[in-house]
Amino acid sequence: MKKSLTLLLTFSLLIISGSAIAQKAAQQEIINKAFSSKVSELYTKYKTDGFITYKGGDIKMEKNTEFPIFVELVEGRWYQFVVVGDPEARKLEMKLGMEGLGDVVTDKFQTDDTNEYWTQFSFICPRSGRYLLTFYQKGPKKDLLGHVAILQRPNRTEQGVYTFKH
Repeated sequence: MKKSLTLLLTFSLLIISGSAIAQKAAQQEIINKAFSSKVSELYTKYKTDGFITYKGGDIKMEKNTEFPIFVELVEGRWYQFVVVGDPEARKLEMKLGMEGLGDVVTDKFQTDDTNEYWTQFSFICPRSGRYLLTFYQKGPKKDLLGHVAILQRPNRTEQGVYTFKH
């Protein structure tokens, strides 16, 4: 009798834990789809506005760890920066700076206050050089989703359209 009861309890716990794992996987799939959809939506918006991708991609982030990205920018060029964080993140922070200029742009916000997990800004580069973009997220899990896109407006000349790329 004792053995049967132990088997029944063990089997019940396995079913419950299996259900919890499946539910967590389904929830993560919803989060991944929301993240991918937002990234796609923002790219489409700026491509429609005439911007082209200069640099961009998904990044693997850890909570409470600043992610640095160095990027060469050209004076007078118009850039659009797009940063998409994990939908479960509680706080996002993005900074763009250059040695000698300091932080040129800083954007910090609590996702609970805004119900948004992305930020974007336009930037006309005041001086050519190497800029540091940092991205920071605080959230409930160790690994967080992240995407950074830097788009640029092509220059028009008498010879046609050209774009600066490294």
